[in-house]
Amino acid sequence: MQYQQFSESEQQQSTLNLGLYYLFYNSGSGSVKANQFCVLDCADINLNVDGKEVQIMFYSIQNVASRNQGYNKLKEDLRQNKKQIPIVIAGGDGSMMWVIEQMISQNIDINQIVIIPLPCGTGNDFSNALGWDTDIPGNMLENDYRILKQYIRCWQKGHQCYFDIWDITIQTQQDGYFQEIKKNDKGYTKQSVKDLDGMNMNILEKKMSNYFSIGVDARIGYGFDKNRTTNRHLNKICYCLQGIQKMFLKNPRLNQVVEFVEHFSHKEQKTLFKTINCQEKNALTVPGNPVTLVCLNINSYAGGITDIWKNGKTPQEFQEKNKLYSEKTSFSDGLLEFISFDSIAGIGSERVLAGNATRLAQTNGPLYIKFQESDNNNSVVSYIQIDGQYFSIINPLSVEIQPCRQLPQGKIRILLKD
Repeated sequence: MQYQQFSESEQQQSTLNLGLYYLFYNSGSGSVKANQFCVLDCADINLNVDGKEVQIMFYSIQNVASRNQGYNKLKEDLRQNKKQIPIVIAGGDGSMMWVIEQMISQNIDINQIVIIPLPCGTGNDFSNALGWDTDIPGNMLENDYRILKQYIRCWQKGHQCYFDIWDITIQTQQDGYFQEIKKNDKGYTKQSVKDLDGMNMNILEKKMSNYFSIGVDARIGYGFDKNRTTNRHLNKICYCLQGIQKMFLKNPRLNQVVEFVEHFSHKEQKTLFKTINCQEKNALTVPGNPVTLVCLNINSYAGGITDIWKNGKTPQEFQEKNKLYSEKTSFSDGLLEFISFDSIAGIGSERVLAGNATRLAQTNGPLYIKFQESDNNNSVVSYIQIDGQYFSIINPLSVEIQPCRQLPQGKIRILLKD
């Protein structure tokens, strides 16, 4: 794994406070293992770890009063403390970005905190990519906090690194809209995404840390959202069953949904690749008839599949015309990797039989993805996912991807496991 380490001067300026930790938890995330921290909500404990005092404060991100109390306390500590403060986020991939987005909105200095994931979700790819695994072993508070103390020892040995965060802006045509699966009194149901005035949104803005995709993998996840449970292993079985079910349905292919992917800046505009229905003559055409297009920022996908880019195959014409910087991937190099899969079976078997992905491009931002436009008689329906959050889009228009404008150089600081 390659990653951007701090320079010597940055290391001197970014001393981590090893005696103070904030732990923000999402009790409803994935396996609900973070629920164990509810007994300590808005409280703090002091532990003796190898002869040193360590303070940990616990706050729920689902409870408005609890999380605001945590953010206000954090602001106060940051003003008084010259060291970076480690922020442990106990939840899934969505919880990571939820906390980061909230801290940005609270005007917390992101450059003064270091994110540590504690995997309590379903996929936990963010945590896996940083070496913290995809699950926690059990109750961290039992036996005089034995497991929690083990984690603290690992946190104290970790390495600070930068991590790229990306802005994703998705737009529909004028008559288009988004749908997602939400839980209400009737269980999990399909609902349109509304703005503050209760109107259907035609622009959706999200932040991405892990990956973004268009196609059948997002459709599988969308169906999975309707049947989520509180058991991580049952959730994985449910996800597999959704994949098997979708194999027997007619799924929209990439060639029916997307026209092209383009890199643009004030200096140049270049089409990286296109589908067979795009009329541009000089651009590379995506080979085959893919079912999904995936944009990777990390080396972990779909609950722990690694080295997809490294093991993927590169068409000869893409090798010649699209510069591939490295067969290794990094979450801090400012580059994204685009791959495609030709079948659901190819995605499913990648975990045990690697090499099913096709490498299309390795590029920096900003990027522009153009969807095919609907005609008067037929709507275009597509499915997308951002870090494991799934949406269906009726009559999509475009996607823009660029480094997060609200962060210094589009990056956060994270702790990599030693």
